[in-house]
Amino acid sequence: MPMTDFECPDGGLIAIGECLKKCRMEEGRCVSKPTLTIMARQRTWNGKISSTQALNGTRYEYLRVTRDYAEAPMMRAFALLGTFHHLKMQSATPAEGLAEVFVEDDQGTGIFDYYDSEEKALWDFKTAGAWKVAKATGRSRTEEVIPEGEAGHGLLTRGPRKGQPRTRNVWGLVEPDNFEWRMQLSRYAMMIEDAGFPVEVMYIQVTVRDFNSRTPQTYGLHRQIYVLKIPRIPREEVEKFYKEKQDALLAAIEHEKMPPPCNSRETWGGRRCLAYCPVWKDCDEGWRVRENPRQPDSEEALPNE
Repeated sequence: MPMTDFECPDGGLIAIGECLKKCRMEEGRCVSKPTLTIMARQRTWNGKISSTQALNGTRYEYLRVTRDYAEAPMMRAFALLGTFHHLKMQSATPAEGLAEVFVEDDQGTGIFDYYDSEEKALWDFKTAGAWKVAKATGRSRTEEVIPEGEAGHGLLTRGPRKGQPRTRNVWGLVEPDNFEWRMQLSRYAMMIEDAGFPVEVMYIQVTVRDFNSRTPQTYGLHRQIYVLKIPRIPREEVEKFYKEKQDALLAAIEHEKMPPPCNSRETWGGRRCLAYCPVWKDCDEGWRVRENPRQPDSEEALPNE
């Protein structure tokens, strides 16, 4: 079942069709009609799991398929940014490339962003928060005491750490944490090659959407756009992952049985349950988290674009 309603800024609900006809809020629309029209677009469930659906929790996707639900336009703001980003890229596709092409096989469906036939390269364009990009690029932050003789050395004079030595962030590189991106591109590469187009290299081009003057210090990022060469996951691992996710979702739908709660990775350390899940009202875990909120396990607070 689809998203049927928008949730207004005052918490009230309105059917999407009615919202597009006339706003129920006295102060007027929260966003424009064209924006709402784009936000209302949904892909019809066709019985096959998509490449992005499989990266979400099975319970999350089960509820989105089987329940009517509402979502606040404000919660779709960054998804809208990603949509505009892709539309701009699509309009600039070179003659030797393929862009936004639908692919399908027995294990599911997908729409890849760009394939360069000359370089045999698969590209995916994303926008993401600085924290996620830092993880995906393998940046790890530690603190060190500022040595004597260097600018900033001394003791803190106020705040909860008053009297303690001043410290600074030091950035090092660790194994990148980008499982979702690797799995998604590996899945696209598998389907593209099955269609007769070889893939020799895969790239993510990610735009840091919240880049500002403090980003280098806070997250170790010094550019607003990064191009990451993505290592491919072996075909058998990709097939196993998607088959298990599709089988689990189809079985839950067929037997009308609620799947287990989403795991920590799928809930972004709990933040999705706390503030970003549109189907939480039909989920006992969603109610539990919202009735007993705690500090999430991670800083990430936005969907995987």
